[in-house]
Amino acid sequence: MTDKISVRQICIIMCCLSGALRLMLYPTTMAAACGNALWLPILADTAMETLCVWAVSLLCSRTNKTLFELIEGALGRWAARAVYALFALYFIASTFVPMSEQQLMVHEVFYDTIPSLLVFLPFFVFAAYAGAKSMLNWGRTADICLPVFAITLLLLVIMGLFESNFSELLPFLKQPVSVLFSGCASGFFRFGSGAYLIMFMGHFDYKKGDCAKLTLSCAAGGIIVAFVAAVFYAIYGNLAQVQYFAVTKISIFFSAIALIGRTDLFAVYALDIVMLFALALNVQLACHCAEKAVGRRVRPLYSVIATAILLALAIIFNNRFSLVQTIGSQILVYAVIIFAYVIPIATWVLYIINNSKEGAK
Repeated sequence: MTDKISVRQICIIMCCLSGALRLMLYPTTMAAACGNALWLPILADTAMETLCVWAVSLLCSRTNKTLFELIEGALGRWAARAVYALFALYFIASTFVPMSEQQLMVHEVFYDTIPSLLVFLPFFVFAAYAGAKSMLNWGRTADICLPVFAITLLLLVIMGLFESNFSELLPFLKQPVSVLFSGCASGFFRFGSGAYLIMFMGHFDYKKGDCAKLTLSCAAGGIIVAFVAAVFYAIYGNLAQVQYFAVTKISIFFSAIALIGRTDLFAVYALDIVMLFALALNVQLACHCAEKAVGRRVRPLYSVIATAILLALAIIFNNRFSLVQTIGSQILVYAVIIFAYVIPIATWVLYIINNSKEGAK
């Protein structure tokens, strides 16, 4: 079975890969929106995401059917194909904002003298290749990303802690509640792990205690991002809102760097690999959904099409970074609400309908 994945690998995806994509521009946008309370909206959105993941995890303990099988059993095969076609479009759309951020991050940190789009073109070749791989390959990639993510992020945070002044996070909750709610809303489109888990449903062997593992992994990913954001603000204070790509900036004041140079960039390079695999995962999920929707196993073709769409978006929105962020916070957020929250919760209704039909036979 090539479309199989383990619970351990899903936990890594929801903690490390999802977390990695939130470490680029998200802390900066939250600093601009909420000041020294930037960590609080991150935790609030994480709580909402974790609650959804818990609901889906609990459903996985009740059935070993995939989402496609549940929809097919309740509404018919064509309805299942239509839903999966929409999910394919959703995963492509959800790649749009982090891909744009990754393009600018690679350009600013590594190749600032070369046009950003030209630097980023190899990503599309990589995405086309990775998108054709099976779910079994996704899990192996997650296993590789875990130590890379853990070691590199730990090194960067430790470097930052030496220059942190956590009094910058005080006074606690000086912002109006409306400001915090606005921060939660503007970053909510980044919290879509419920859509990931619902795609993995039925593709792993559930064992007792896996619900807790999946739920805690999702929560851990958000807590890590909140902690990194707090360290980032503790270093820069009010200047945090104009310091882009926080994860690359928290280590630059480490005292040893003045003597030995920017050795921290090795850790940033390695962490960027995890981010690239996280982006590729969305392409892989889009291809998986397209395969189910069409009913033909030609995943390389779907991968090329998905990558071509992303390349077209990158060309169209090149040097329109502010517009991309606006699209994410004001438009894509509704897609996240539907596909990562409403549909996963509604899957419980499909489960009940399937049980009723099976009981009536």
